Amino acid sequence: MRLRMQTHQWTGAALALLLPAAALANETHVYGIANFGGAGQCNADTHSVHTKTAAAFANYFNTLISSGLWTDVRTINNSSARTDLWTDASKGAAADAKDTQLNAGVDDADVLFVHTHGGHSEANLRSWLVMGTNADACSAVTDTHMSLGNGKLNIAVVKACQSGDYQVWKQGGYRTSLVTPTSGFSMWNAFHGNSSCGNFVTDYVKRYVANSRGDGAGENWIDEAYDWDDGSDNVADNDDCPVSIVFGETKAQRVAMFEAGGWRDRKSTGRKVASTIFYVGGCDPSGGQILPE
Repeated sequence: MRLRMQTHQWTGAALALLLPAAALANETHVYGIANFGGAGQCNADTHSVHTKTAAAFANYFNTLISSGLWTDVRTINNSSARTDLWTDASKGAAADAKDTQLNAGVDDADVLFVHTHGGHSEANLRSWLVMGTNADACSAVTDTHMSLGNGKLNIAVVKACQSGDYQVWKQGGYRTSLVTPTSGFSMWNAFHGNSSCGNFVTDYVKRYVANSRGDGAGENWIDEAYDWDDGSDNVADNDDCPVSIVFGETKAQRVAMFEAGGWRDRKSTGRKVASTIFYVGGCDPSGGQILPE
């Protein structure tokens, strides 16, 4: 496994430095979206494991609460997971923009986990996540709905196909849609290309969340979620290619967050004027180009 990183600068004025992680609250939201294709639901394949992984992620933070090391955990599954909970006030009418809604919106959490279906468009420089109801829209789209970290969100762990596409990142799609220079959001852990699914995902999510309390929230994601396809099924291009996209002011700050940032030690990365993508070089998924060496 050959870990690689690439960096993009973002030119633009910055207005303020961010508070250190120690000054932030400690709240986790999980969104397991497993049911699709029924009345009022969005079109995709039903996968029961999507709520199992969300439960595994939440359960670890509940143990931290029991130890006095965390504050709150909320589970927002299936039809409760709506596009308006991902929509920022800068990108939607007040009635449709609820990303800071108490105990439900994505920007009301410090750390979130979501497991659902996803996709991307290189032409439009976006990814999307399929929601649990068609009440608002069936997809939360990075450029159409999201602007993260003007509430509380610092880390997003996204188990969804094509949710961190390298070409979208390379052309600035995530940098310009997910953050502003003064955003508090720093880490988008996702997948370049399609990612496989099954009960084994629950196992690696358990390991990942438990091992990332103090450090490695980015690095451990790559270690656990990467899977090389040995070709035994005679189907080419089926690697699982996790990525960690870190936003921040300097390369050193972004690397520090990737390597040493954890749930309880979320490193300050300063102004969000650039980003670095971390990945395994040569990873070759379906639904995405082979990652550069």
